[in-house]
Amino acid sequence: MSTPLQPLITKAGLAAIWRADNTGVAAEITHIVVGTSGYTPANTQTALRTQVAKYAISDGQRLSDTLIHVTAVADDAKAYWAREVGFLLSDGTLLAVWSHPTEALTYKSANAELLLAYDLSLTALPANSVTITSTGAGLNLTLSAELAALATAQISSMLRDQKNQDALDSQDKLNQLQGTQIANLLERIKAVELRQDSDRDGLLTAIAANATAVISLQNLFSKTTLGV
Repeated sequence: MSTPLQPLITKAGLAAIWRADNTGVAAEITHIVVGTSGYTPANTQTALRTQVAKYAISDGQRLSDTLIHVTAVADDAKAYWAREVGFLLSDGTLLAVWSHPTEALTYKSANAELLLAYDLSLTALPANSVTITSTGAGLNLTLSAELAALATAQISSMLRDQKNQDALDSQDKLNQLQGTQIANLLERIKAVELRQDSDRDGLLTAIAANATAVISLQNLFSKTTLGV
């Protein structure tokens, strides 16, 4: 994603454009410089106030007569808040500068690559008076960043789906275990009931047998008493 900038054209930059125009060529932007000071730029500047890094333009394209797109790769080990940005011509002239008293453009962490991508509005300059000299790597880097973002989103989605599936599988296993435990419990209850029924039947049989024996003894006792 590009950050649109309306940089301030410096007097030195205008003079360089005029010199190039008189020779029939366009001035060439070759580098982006980055600094850490925040302020309101002045057209008398010839350098950033607190420059911390300088990067070659990796890619660029003309979007219109006065709008160009430039990218550069911050691939060093520095860490800083980018609060001022300048654009250098091939002879080292500061063509334009952007800064803000309170707002930062971005943060670069140590030992991490950062793609600097800017759309520059150069309405203060003659149409087509500025061109871009690049290393030719920017478009691939930009595409790689987009593909990396897409891949990251896809991987995140796959991980979420896998976690959901794992949760469902775990719930299914838990349900199966609970079902097995319930079935075992029912079998045990049934066995206990069968034993209880068997014990009750045995007890009734024993009671009946005892009652029969008692009756028989009573009958025998009665006959003996009567002398039968």
